[in-house]
Amino acid sequence: MTDEASKHPPLTVSDRLSVINALMAQDRTEIQDRQEAVFRLTYYVVPGLIGIAAFSVSNSQFRWVLILGQMLLLSLYVIAFLTFRKWLADARACLQIREAFYKEPRLLYSDPFEPIREIQKRDRVGRFEDNALWFPFGVTVATAVVMLAYMSLTKS
Repeated sequence: MTDEASKHPPLTVSDRLSVINALMAQDRTEIQDRQEAVFRLTYYVVPGLIGIAAFSVSNSQFRWVLILGQMLLLSLYVIAFLTFRKWLADARACLQIREAFYKEPRLLYSDPFEPIREIQKRDRVGRFEDNALWFPFGVTVATAVVMLAYMSLTKS
């Protein structure tokens, strides 16, 4: 396999920059997709929580089952949110790996050229925080708590 690789001309710095730029564009798209996924998840879960609470008003015989359904929906939301945050952190770390080639140009000349490698601890030190994602999370959790209280306290 190394014999076959040696038959191909080595990548020029321009080629390497093209690879890095393409990977950075993919990383940025992935980060944006992950952030949007958190918001979309909130858009689906909040109406679901409200719908379950509204259904419980006219169906008091199912109240405890619906309360358990609310709690299950909230649990699934929290797990999905934390999973998205993990994926987002991984995407940001990948972007850090690519940006290192611009911060340390000597990496462009190194052999082997590794724009794709395992994420290391130093790659997770980022300059961006996704604090804006905590707002929809807080709104969703607050909605769930209010709807659970509403369902528990209303009598038919």
